[in-house]
Amino acid sequence: MAIKLGHDRISSLPDSVLCNILSFLPTDNATLLFDATVCIRQGDFTDATMERFEMFVISVVLRTEPSNVQKFSLHSYRVSGSCRLKELGSLAVMRDVRELELNIENQQRVQLPESIYSCRSLQVLKLDSDFDIAVPGSGICFPNVKFLRVSLQYPENQLTEKLFSSCPSIEELWLKVYLKYDGPATNFIISSSTLKRLYWTVLVDDYNFAFNNCEHKCFIMAPLIEILHVVDDLMVSYEVHDLQFLQTVNVGIFFPDWSVLNPWEAVQLVNAVLNCKNLTLSSGVILVR
Repeated sequence: MAIKLGHDRISSLPDSVLCNILSFLPTDNATLLFDATVCIRQGDFTDATMERFEMFVISVVLRTEPSNVQKFSLHSYRVSGSCRLKELGSLAVMRDVRELELNIENQQRVQLPESIYSCRSLQVLKLDSDFDIAVPGSGICFPNVKFLRVSLQYPENQLTEKLFSSCPSIEELWLKVYLKYDGPATNFIISSSTLKRLYWTVLVDDYNFAFNNCEHKCFIMAPLIEILHVVDDLMVSYEVHDLQFLQTVNVGIFFPDWSVLNPWEAVQLVNAVLNCKNLTLSSGVILVR
């Protein structure tokens, strides 16, 4: 017997109807993943549409039971403002979220909700867009977060000198930083007694410049680090201390014209990690004389 497959009628329903259907699905031990790029039809990212999307997200979260959210992920082109983001963050924190992922595209920097800083249930935090982050007066950030992924654009020293020493439980850090070659000198202090894996990426917007050695610096003081990955497009100055348990190191420094660069910065970094068991260097590092 031949079976004739019907058309997918669900996908053709209006967004408002789809959102209403989804909001009634059970959310026991919920993993809540909201992606506006999937839920909203291409070209329909109007203020009204984004407002409906945000209200849908809130309605779903409100239907979950307390202490029930394993993971909350939000990927959107923008949010209505800090107040709406604060509401979404507070709802997730009130439900003892264990993993939180936020990615807001095409958005001016907005404040990270205060409730996230002190959330004790949170163990995994992924901030994939540029948030306004401020270390609390207590000096403690994300008290039980073991995995932190953060993206920073042109950060100031009041953040980069404090944030990474304020996370008492961190074991794995993924840090992506956008810097300006001629911007103010930025000091990154990565000081931790618990950190075991560090993935560090430095990006620069434009190579079309007459290069002068940059003054940005990175201090790494984390004695338990076992894995260190460095990808650097700008040649930051590194100062590394007491990495006694290094297992695997990858150093990738990519610069368009090494002839105008002081190679000592790269050599200094490599010398500091020679005690590791597995060392991988990019071709740029190998060519340094």
